[in-house]
Amino acid sequence: MADQDELDEVAEHLLARGLGEGTDFQVVGRPAADGLSSERIGLERRDDATYRVWYVGDWGSERTLVETADWAQARARFVDEAVTLARGRWGRSITDTPAARRRWWRRR
Repeated sequence: MADQDELDEVAEHLLARGLGEGTDFQVVGRPAADGLSSERIGLERRDDATYRVWYVGDWGSERTLVETADWAQARARFVDEAVTLARGRWGRSITDTPAARRRWWRRR
């Protein structure tokens, strides 16, 4: 199970790639400095040790993309969906290579 540090790390990873917290993505438990966009990808860790990744559309409709107890699966889906949404908005300004200090996406 991921702890808050790992949730923070995935958010920092997306910020390092040029995504906007609150604009392109939301991690429950982290503040969004400028508020929340009407369209975003969200990630939450639930009390029952499961994770939910969801999409909120411009019209306020929310759709669950994945619910799982597998942190790696939830993290991968969250990152992929957030990057896809951001690329649709911002085009090529999304960095493909994350910062070297990150640990979970480095191949072993």
